[in-house]
Amino acid sequence: MGRALALKLVSLLGLIMAVVVMGTLGYHLLEGWSVFDSLYMTVITLATIGYGETHALDNVGRIFTILLIIFGTGVVGYGLSSLTLMLFQGDLPVYLRKKKMDKLISRLENHVVICGLSRSGLYALEELHQAGHNIVVIEQNEAHAAQLLAAYGTPYIVGDATEDANLLAAGIARARALITSLTSDANNAFVVVTARSLNPQLTIVSKAETESARKKLQAVGANQVVIPSYLGGMNMASLVANPQTMHFFERLHSRYPHAFRAEVLPVLDEWVGRSIAECLPIAAGNMMVIAVELPGGEVQFNPPLATILHRDESLMVIGQHAQNAFS
Repeated sequence: MGRALALKLVSLLGLIMAVVVMGTLGYHLLEGWSVFDSLYMTVITLATIGYGETHALDNVGRIFTILLIIFGTGVVGYGLSSLTLMLFQGDLPVYLRKKKMDKLISRLENHVVICGLSRSGLYALEELHQAGHNIVVIEQNEAHAAQLLAAYGTPYIVGDATEDANLLAAGIARARALITSLTSDANNAFVVVTARSLNPQLTIVSKAETESARKKLQAVGANQVVIPSYLGGMNMASLVANPQTMHFFERLHSRYPHAFRAEVLPVLDEWVGRSIAECLPIAAGNMMVIAVELPGGEVQFNPPLATILHRDESLMVIGQHAQNAFS
């Protein structure tokens, strides 16, 4: 885009300069004026300022002036209007905005890349934004993506998320996670395969429409696959079977949208061999450990604070600003 913009800018400037040069040469050759007088006469003629003639013109000079006014002013007017449009409403503002966005993305590390702003993608964006994560969005609809900058201050890439160039532009090599919520299972699978090849350590979460697609997405490299319709059905069933429990979490989340967090934290190397109380800020009173997940998948609920942590275990915690407390 930068090269094309430069070529267009040079072409427009060259067009205007060509008219000025032709006018200058015309007066110089036909009337025998000096180059400066010829240039001055050309400029005031093209600018339609209305000053008097630099020197008296013969009939040939007047005919040349008429032609310069008819054709030259049209060409210069087109060139100047095109330049104005490009500088203030066209390609240049878009190019500068893209360069600014690229510079912002280049500074990000351990961020989350969201591919596609479907409804599930928008919900994921809102939740991650509230949690304070750095996010980059890849979206084909430029108008839709541009709203993100105003609403969330989220940088974005306009393009197809299945293309390597767009994933690389989003900083996939430096990202810690990717969420792909495109409307097509095939496109989601393509994003998963491409992202996994570009960053083998990436945590990838994908949307799927069917159970068959879920298995295929996991087979090609997705760490987790979510079926929105399945989760929606489970929530509706829970509202019937356990309405008070669901209402409790909904009220808690709506009352403390920026504070309440439920997370699963893997045991860090420096935590191994130490107790829960030694590793987590439990004493502050704004967090509690719900369970410890053991390597085999067994879960120990409500563990004592003196519980010693081991490698490959995970802690299920709930509290305020849980993400910020451990980072």
